[in-house]
Amino acid sequence: MAPSAQYQPLATDDRDGASSPTSYPPSPATAPRSSRRKRVSAAQVARYVLLGALALLGVHSIYVFSARQYAQRFGASGLAAPPPGLNMSSVAGGLVRDATPLRTVSAFFQLAQQEVAARGLDTDNDKLGKSLVDAYVRARVPYCGAEVHPVQENNSTHTHWAPGGLISAHNTVPAAAAACFPLHHDEFAKWWPYPHAPCISTNLRAVAGAGRAFVAPGCDLSAQGQALLQDMGDERFLGKDIEVVPVGSERARCKSRIEHTLMVVGRQDQWNPFHVAEDLITTVVVMLASAAALPDLIDRRLQLVFNDKFGMDGNHFTPLWDRVGAWAPRRLSLDPWIEGECSVTNTIHSVGAGASLLSAMGVDNEFRAASTITWAASHYYRHLFGLSARSLQPKPAPAARRPLNVLWISRAKLDAVAEAQNDMSTWRGVRVLKNEGEVLERIRRGFSEMCGGAASWCAFHDVRDEPEGWGVDGAVAGGPTPVRFAAIDPTVHALETQIHYAGHATIMVGQHGGALGLGLFLPPGDAAIMELQVDEARANHHFEHLAYETGQRYEMVEIQVKVDAERLWERIKAMVETMAK
Repeated sequence: MAPSAQYQPLATDDRDGASSPTSYPPSPATAPRSSRRKRVSAAQVARYVLLGALALLGVHSIYVFSARQYAQRFGASGLAAPPPGLNMSSVAGGLVRDATPLRTVSAFFQLAQQEVAARGLDTDNDKLGKSLVDAYVRARVPYCGAEVHPVQENNSTHTHWAPGGLISAHNTVPAAAAACFPLHHDEFAKWWPYPHAPCISTNLRAVAGAGRAFVAPGCDLSAQGQALLQDMGDERFLGKDIEVVPVGSERARCKSRIEHTLMVVGRQDQWNPFHVAEDLITTVVVMLASAAALPDLIDRRLQLVFNDKFGMDGNHFTPLWDRVGAWAPRRLSLDPWIEGECSVTNTIHSVGAGASLLSAMGVDNEFRAASTITWAASHYYRHLFGLSARSLQPKPAPAARRPLNVLWISRAKLDAVAEAQNDMSTWRGVRVLKNEGEVLERIRRGFSEMCGGAASWCAFHDVRDEPEGWGVDGAVAGGPTPVRFAAIDPTVHALETQIHYAGHATIMVGQHGGALGLGLFLPPGDAAIMELQVDEARANHHFEHLAYETGQRYEMVEIQVKVDAERLWERIKAMVETMAK
């Protein structure tokens, strides 16, 4: 019997010019290299020098253009100046991780406060703004150990035993400390619907292979910590996840410590845009509270850690979370704590699933006030995809009018897949539009008629024909205002595409459903949400809250599963004319 074939790595070169069938890319059959050497003439040298000079000139021009574009996007603005500390690293969509998100979020929070004040918007006594952040700080209690002071970090390596006596010769973790922020204890936030306590810790010992569990060397519970543990009941928070051990015990030994700040996120919805929007806003709230309580953390590089069971496979929102922090988020379901890597220096512990700023006031209650926190969250996550704040852009000419982009959010393909997989629940079934095609054609015909006359104020562009024009957001001086219409089904578009369409939309129209959570990416204070609601969804005000908190116009349109296309077109037309003024 012939021996079994052994694995051979693909060749990466072709020795002596001989082409190998395993090389990639395959090289053409040529003579040996020794016979292919040529003399380089003076003319060739001159040509190479010229080409090199041109290349350098090109690089310089790209740099200058980028710097100029940067200044145009973020320089002169309607405000006096961008807030100090604003990290402008993701200009025009070029990526980048935001290494210091606490600093960037804090800067956008300042910007949101300026913009809301400039518009004179009602904030319901700052219910969801700085006063709420201050309530978190006032509610702070020492949970265990000494007072929390951020530990000095050594970011020269990803993991590192810090010198200077922070770790003993026996590799025992120093005494841990933890403080928590039970918001529901503060008089200002008594309306918060359930026990709720993000925390900050230093020198916890991560447990190999575990997600939520930590060992806390020398972190004896304080009286306030004991009371909080009882008060939290069944709600998860850091206090439910730590075991206190003596500093010198075997359980406190480690081989390495993580030398940068972590933020542990307890929930990461992987498919519903609305719940993801809730998670994103909650993350910003906890960042703002942490920055206000411990300013030393603001300029620390940070990494997200997800301790839920979601991984990468099938997770539509990985590209979004991946931009927050200096390092890619660590998912403990795939990349758990390992033996020896056990001391986490400074850690922010967010809260898990539950009420958010979009729902804590009651989903069946109308909340019609601006939130500088939600407004800042919108700015921040838009910024990560290169969508700049309008107030930081150059002022348009007095006579200039911005294009109006009308975005239809479809559920048709999602519903078709659910029906094919026999997953059409009653809740989903009552929201299936029976005549969406007819409605879309009526809208397109309506725009063509509205903008078709020679003297019309607008010019219609169907994005089915001109998709590249959707993101062109320059103001138009003179001539008709471009009115564009696009229909997307998030089921079949990558997240970056969805955010591109939502981020450049003026009006978002869609039926009540998770996809309207993309409204978080509308430009704050400069757009509108039109929500189509069947009777069964009438008492749910999630998206009304989102619209008002970010300063958007909001309109609810009552529909049946077979929509009156003419009536809906008239409502859209009226909204477009209102937004054009």
